[in-house]
Amino acid sequence: MTAPATEPSADLLPPLAAARPAAPLDAVTVVAENGLRVLAARSTAVPLVELRLLIPFDGGPAQLGATAELLAATLLGGTRTYGRAALDDRLADVGAQLSARVDPERLVLSGSALADGLPRLLDVLADCLTEPAFDPQDVAEQRARLRQRIDVARRMPKNAVREALLRRCHGDHPLSRETPESGLLAAVDPDAIRELAHRRLVPRGATLVVVGGAEPKVTADQVGAALARWRSDRTVTAPTAPDPVRGGGLDLLPRPGARQAQVRLAAPALPRSDPGYEAQLVANLVLGGYFSSRLVAELRENLGYVYHAQSTVEEHAGGSALTVLGFDTDTRTAGAALRAARHELARIADSEPPTDAEVTAARSYAVGITALALTGQSGLAHHLLTLASAGLDHGWLPGHLQRLRAVTPDAVRAAARSLAPDRFTGVVAGDPEVLRPELESPDGGWTL
Repeated sequence: MTAPATEPSADLLPPLAAARPAAPLDAVTVVAENGLRVLAARSTAVPLVELRLLIPFDGGPAQLGATAELLAATLLGGTRTYGRAALDDRLADVGAQLSARVDPERLVLSGSALADGLPRLLDVLADCLTEPAFDPQDVAEQRARLRQRIDVARRMPKNAVREALLRRCHGDHPLSRETPESGLLAAVDPDAIRELAHRRLVPRGATLVVVGGAEPKVTADQVGAALARWRSDRTVTAPTAPDPVRGGGLDLLPRPGARQAQVRLAAPALPRSDPGYEAQLVANLVLGGYFSSRLVAELRENLGYVYHAQSTVEEHAGGSALTVLGFDTDTRTAGAALRAARHELARIADSEPPTDAEVTAARSYAVGITALALTGQSGLAHHLLTLASAGLDHGWLPGHLQRLRAVTPDAVRAAARSLAPDRFTGVVAGDPEVLRPELESPDGGWTL
C-alpha cells in the first residue's frame, strides 16, 4: 500500500530568488512626418508582431457616439479597391488580423501578424485609413448587427448597472454613454460616417504602438513610410475630463422580480501619472483586487453573500480615474452585503489599515503579474497603449516596476485612507420591493 504524500516542511523549500531589477525597455518614440506618434518596442517572445493604433476621441453628444460605433464597425469593411472579404484574405495570407473598437474616449485599431507580415498589415491599415469605402450595404448590415447586439446587451443586468453607475458618477458627460442607444443608429448613413472619419481619423495627435522582434528604430521608420499617405491638416480632438466624482448616496435601479442584486460603488482615484499611483494599486489589491483580498475573505468566505467581489482602478480621460467596487448577491442579502462592504472600507481606511504582511503579499502579486504581462508582445502592446492614453512615455514602465517594489507599508496605509466609505457613491440594481426596506436606512451609511 502506498503511503500518503506529505507536505514538505517549510525549511526544505528553497528560498525565493531575489527580484531582478527591471531592464530598460528596448523602444523608441518618434513623430512621423504626418504627425503620427510612433512607439516601437522590441520583444522576441514569439515570432509575431502586435500593432495598436490609438486615436483620441471626444465623445460629444449621443448621436455622435452612435455614428462612431458604426464608423468602427465599417472602417475595416472595405476600401475603394478591396471589399471586406478581399481585405480579410490579404491579412490571412500573412497570418494577420485587424479589428476596431470605439468608446467615448478613443478609437483603437488592433492588429497582429507573423513577424514578416508587418508590411502587409501596415499596407491594409493604410488603405482603410485613407480610402475607406463605407459601402451602403455593409453599413446597413453592420447597423442591423449592432442594434441587435446593443439590445441584447442592455437586457443584461451587469451592463445596465454599469451604465447606471457611469450616469451616477459622470452625469451627461460622454463617459456615461459607453453604449449608444440602438435607436440612434437608424439616423446614421454612409455620408455621416464619412464626415466623421474625415474630421476625426487624423494622424496628428494619434499614437501607433508596434511590438515585434525587429530593431525599434527600423520598425518606426517602416511605419512612418507605410502610413505616409495618411495625412490631414486637422489635429485629433482630445477628450475632456469629467467633473470629480462626489461620494455619498446610492441610486436604485429597479428590476422587479429579480432574485439577484448587483452592487457597484465608485470613488475618485489617482491617475498613473501621480507619484502615489503604485501605493494606491497595492491598497486596492488588499481591499478587493485579487483572490486574497479583504472583500473576498469577508463577503465570500466568512459571510457567504457573494461568489465573487472585486475592486479595480479605472483610468479615464484627462487624467481622471475611478476605484470601482462591485459584487452580485441575493436580493434578500443585498443590504447586509452592502453594510459589510462599507465596514471593510472603514476598516482599511481607518480602524484596521493594511498590515505589513498584507502589503508584502499584495505588492509581490502586483510586481509578478505586471512583469508576466510584459513578457509577451500582446501584453506589452496593451501596456504601451495604456501609457499613450495617459500621455506617458514608454520609459514609465520599468520605473513603474521599481516603484512597485519600493512601496512601503506606510505609503500603502496612507493611500488606503482614500478608500473611506464617504468617498464612494453607487448603484444597486434589483427588486425595489425587497431592496428599499433594506437600503433606505442602512445603519447610518449610504442612503437612496
